Amino acid sequence: MIRRMLARLAGAHLETLDRSPVDRPRFTTTGGVLLTTAAVAAVSACFAMVMAVHAPLWAGVVGGIAWGVVILNLDRQLIIGISKQHSALRNLLTAVPRLALAVLLGAVISTPLVLRIFQPEIDAQLTVLRAERTASFEQQLAQNPTIGGIPALEQRQAQAQAAADRSAGAVAEADPAVQAAEKKAATALATYTEAQQRAQCEIDGTCGTRTPGVAEAAREAVRARDIAYTNYQAAQRELETTRANAVANAGTSSASARAQAQRLTDELAAARATKERAQREFAERTASDDGLLARLEALGALAGDRSDLASAQLLLFLLFLSIEVLPVLVKLLQVTGPPTAYDLMVADFSESARREWAKEISRAEFVRDDIQQRQADLEHDALQRQYEAGVVANQLLVAEQAELARRAIMRWSHAADARAAAEVNGWFGPGR
Repeated sequence: MIRRMLARLAGAHLETLDRSPVDRPRFTTTGGVLLTTAAVAAVSACFAMVMAVHAPLWAGVVGGIAWGVVILNLDRQLIIGISKQHSALRNLLTAVPRLALAVLLGAVISTPLVLRIFQPEIDAQLTVLRAERTASFEQQLAQNPTIGGIPALEQRQAQAQAAADRSAGAVAEADPAVQAAEKKAATALATYTEAQQRAQCEIDGTCGTRTPGVAEAAREAVRARDIAYTNYQAAQRELETTRANAVANAGTSSASARAQAQRLTDELAAARATKERAQREFAERTASDDGLLARLEALGALAGDRSDLASAQLLLFLLFLSIEVLPVLVKLLQVTGPPTAYDLMVADFSESARREWAKEISRAEFVRDDIQQRQADLEHDALQRQYEAGVVANQLLVAEQAELARRAIMRWSHAADARAAAEVNGWFGPGR
């Protein structure tokens, strides 16, 4: 049962094959090769769906089976379409287009299988490629005028915010004029303190003249102390005035600093939003960048860096390609060899069918011609009878018209005789 199914799959005519059992293995093996290529295609399609569109495994299995059925029908059509010709050149010309299509299908089918075999190496290379793309992307962001200026903008915003957050007193204390006034007041205070200590020391007799009491030297020291105190008070008043002016000016400066800080904050938020949006879009692009094209790119990069992997890739590609091309090659070898008993019987059957078909065509043409001739005869007879009926009708019409004319003339004659008699009677009647 299985052998007959495989033979039918290979395009064998089972009734003819039963008469040539020696040819049965040829067709059963060809059918087995077709099933093998279809199974390989189904597995390849399953891998492709799982890798390319991230389909669940059950969907990949269903899609793989469907693709395997498609490839089975295509391969079956390819080998059935190759028939034995009268010359090797014609056999080759017949097989070349089908062989080219088989090579194309083989390339499509073998690619997902090669990618699946080298999946660990490809995954590692994909990680490297993503890191390179990320570094290149970050470099592009750094070169962007808006995004690249975020660090400097952050520094400016921090400075402006710090200035805006300071109180008016703190701003005033940082004013150079206030600091100069504070320094001047501190110097005056130090001078006053020193003069105070010197005057007291002179009065106590512990320094200077070493004579206790208020003498001329003590009075001179007291005057110096009083002058120093007056200078200190003047410096203190100047400090208070300068600080008050600085505090008043600091209110205006703080408002300006707050406005500048808010403007820089808005600019910084917009720049950060632009950067985050660009990073999010890049992450979305790279998150799904592991399909067939990305894996082919990774495999190409690996093959360029490692000659051993390139050789293994080529050998695997040729292996799966040969599996897909094998049915067409087997069929081509069969048709180029000497004809078998099955081939001769099929040729005889085809020739007999052609002759029967020619007879059927000839018979159909004869019947069609006979029917057409009979239809023509019927149409001719109908026309002839219509003509004869028309002649008889015309004769009857003419005879009837003649009779009607005769009767009309007779009526006219009788009427004329009657009028003439009446007129004669009128002329020669009794009153004349």
